[in-house]
Amino acid sequence: MILSAYHVNNVLRVYGDQLRQSKISSRPKNANSALPDRISISSNARRKTVIDNITSNIIDKITQFGPQATVEKEVFEKLEGEYGGLLTISGDNPNELIFKEINEHGETVNSLSIEDSNFLTNKLKEITEETINKNMR
Repeated sequence: MILSAYHVNNVLRVYGDQLRQSKISSRPKNANSALPDRISISSNARRKTVIDNITSNIIDKITQFGPQATVEKEVFEKLEGEYGGLLTISGDNPNELIFKEINEHGETVNSLSIEDSNFLTNKLKEITEETINKNMR
């Protein structure tokens, strides 16, 4: 019996098709339907996010209305204690706050430099985060 290249080719093609079909049929049925992604956030990360949000809100309130609530007053008094004098704060953007030194009558004595204002802005954020963290325990 003589086999031509055409016949051998057909036999190999059919054999390959059968192998592929058996691999496909042996796969689990739900392999194509992927499970939805789950994101899990650690409790420390959640706590940090909450503290950051509260800190941002408190700084916004202090900037817009001055220290009104108990926590706001506590934070601002700590900042004044670290600075060593009475302060007032202004600014439209919480990242670009302007601090002024005032006397006991509320009159501006000295406008602080941009570097000093940036330092006090960072210090205000730090003190607020520490206070919120302590109060959340």
